[in-house]
Amino acid sequence: MKVLVTGTSGMLGSEVLCALTDRGDAGTALDRATFLRVEATERSSMLDGFDVVIHAAANTNVEQCELMPEESYRDNCFLTEQLFRYSRRHGAKFVFISSTGVYGRGKSSPYHEYDAVSPTTVHHRSKLMAEQTVLTCTDTLVVRTGWLFGGRVDNPKNFVANRLKEIRAVNGSITANSGQIGSPTYVRDCARVLLELIADDCMGIYNVVNEGSASRFEYVKQIVELSGAPIDVQPIDASSFKRHADVSENEAAVSYRMRFEERPPLRPWRDALADYMIDARLLGSLMRADQNC
Repeated sequence: MKVLVTGTSGMLGSEVLCALTDRGDAGTALDRATFLRVEATERSSMLDGFDVVIHAAANTNVEQCELMPEESYRDNCFLTEQLFRYSRRHGAKFVFISSTGVYGRGKSSPYHEYDAVSPTTVHHRSKLMAEQTVLTCTDTLVVRTGWLFGGRVDNPKNFVANRLKEIRAVNGSITANSGQIGSPTYVRDCARVLLELIADDCMGIYNVVNEGSASRFEYVKQIVELSGAPIDVQPIDASSFKRHADVSENEAAVSYRMRFEERPPLRPWRDALADYMIDARLLGSLMRADQNC
């Protein structure tokens, strides 16, 4: 299987390339800036010869999208429209990576694929609009995921590494939002299931997240505990954050479709987080010498 992947400098896209190699498939990276810069005929040729196009690139800066919506719609809608158009021309299966944030504020429990969507930010509206374009063809696949962790520790969007940097810079305690909940998801697990869905020629919308949900406070507290840092994590509510984006308090999800198809769920997020921190040599990395005594 020949697969073209966008967003390979990001956490999920880079992990998808690695997972393709592990499966013995041919994965090729596509730079979105180059794709948008060239003429239409060259755009078309860049997608020629591929069986699958996995579109994992996106403008994920929710705050920046609110301040500069034109950039959000260019990066998340227009780019998707162009990739989708040319993938269809060449007969490639199109796979779009979306966000559990598109569900909005409809409920307080985890969302499933049959819940209504009502996004509350420019970023999530742009992702939903891109979904709607992609789903005009019945054989496409949309994967909604969120609260991703994993990948290279030097990636500027690495949530775990950024929290450890924050811990190193303070004494005593840090704070985390106790009001917002989501489903922390390991990019390695997400990439594996994504490729399984593609191999099985699955279509439509799938939530792909690790099992369980957590508040940001619980998530950060678990990172701190696994790092061994001798500090406290203090819960604070959303009103303490000055944000331009009206982010939903609930981005947690479950997959009814995987359950209906009797697919095994992704492992609990706490287990996945521990494995990632072991692999990245972050487990116990902030433990003081006297804590080993």
